Amino acid sequence: MNNLLRLTAKIAETKPLRYTPAGVPVLDLLLQHESWQEENGQKCLVKFEMNARLLGRQAEEWQYRQNIMVEAEGFLAQRSQRFNRPILRIRNIQEYKG
Repeated sequence: MNNLLRLTAKIAETKPLRYTPAGVPVLDLLLQHESWQEENGQKCLVKFEMNARLLGRQAEEWQYRQNIMVEAEGFLAQRSQRFNRPILRIRNIQEYKG
């Protein structure tokens, strides 16, 4: 079964860096995406915001980076055991150069 998402988006917000009980750094982000897509032969403007999460060394590296375009790749999972809304769990992130 596949669950892979690749998204170009702007980092609109970064939450304060936190740590799991095991000491793993966690960074929650809010990503904003806007693009023109083709659907049923028509162009449509697509805009949305998506919550995302970085773990480990990448969380520490990206904690102060806001308002930049990135290409993020990862998978969708529920936010937590209590909240089943999806969140992008980022495995790889890099600045988008266009």
